[in-house]
Amino acid sequence: MTHWLYPANIKYYDVLGALSESDTYWPVHSKVIPGDCIFFYLAAPYKRIMFKCEVLDIDLMQSEVLSSISRFFKGPPPVKPTSRNFMKIMTKENYPLDGEVQLVLSELKDHGLKGMLMGARKLENAPELLAYILDTAHGL
Repeated sequence: MTHWLYPANIKYYDVLGALSESDTYWPVHSKVIPGDCIFFYLAAPYKRIMFKCEVLDIDLMQSEVLSSISRFFKGPPPVKPTSRNFMKIMTKENYPLDGEVQLVLSELKDHGLKGMLMGARKLENAPELLAYILDTAHGL
């Protein structure tokens, strides 16, 4: 199993709503395989990791999943087909704002997050950051 850190922008998509579902679909931005773990970092105003998900399936086409996720777009869903594959993910943990798990940006940076989080990151490439996230999230 590989651990990933994925950024999620709430400006155009209801990330909280989508990831609060037991399972949903997400565009693939890395070399994930079923069984991998993805921590989702939500951009401003949250600036924190708020979800831990497990990859269930990969190589799904946009046409297969668009009807399931269209309600989460904050505007019209994209009409232009994309060649990017989607994955089916299951939310395993939700770290609410008022919960005991506080995986905020400043702490992530203090524990090894380098630069801006603009794309998916394989956490095994940042062992200190991975250890911090797993320890803070109680190793779940």
